[in-house]
Amino acid sequence: MTGVKLVPVDEEEFRRYMEFSVKNYAEEKVKSGNWQPEDAMEKSRRAFSELLPRGKDTPGHSVMSIVPENGERAGILWFEAENRELKGAYIWDIVVWPEHRGKGFGEGAMLALEEFLRARGIRSINLHVFGHNSVAISLYEKLGYRPTNMNMRKLL
Repeated sequence: MTGVKLVPVDEEEFRRYMEFSVKNYAEEKVKSGNWQPEDAMEKSRRAFSELLPRGKDTPGHSVMSIVPENGERAGILWFEAENRELKGAYIWDIVVWPEHRGKGFGEGAMLALEEFLRARGIRSINLHVFGHNSVAISLYEKLGYRPTNMNMRKLL
């Protein structure tokens, strides 16, 4: 696994992240059966604008570039170090750009985040993962994450 560091995102990468993630989140919500395709993009845009009303500079949120040893920007990790409701950190999103996937950068980013949070006395990390995202679930389980709640559905 290649070591990575987390650095504040720049404007260009934040723009790229928003373009990618608004569309991706809408698709994931449709795939999971939560939203209808015809209004998914609008709901996704609204969700992002409510969570990040000041973009990358929204107080309490950190939107960081995932930077491996070669210095390229390999993706984004968006988190809250102190989510009051969950009494710990919350990962809102992690994206490794398609051209950098399969190289261990997602795992490296998660480990870098753990180190960052431990140094600040944060004792837990929470996240959400769509049930159909087996790749992410496998990574999170490998890193020691365990389910805390589970929703299930049967289509008739």
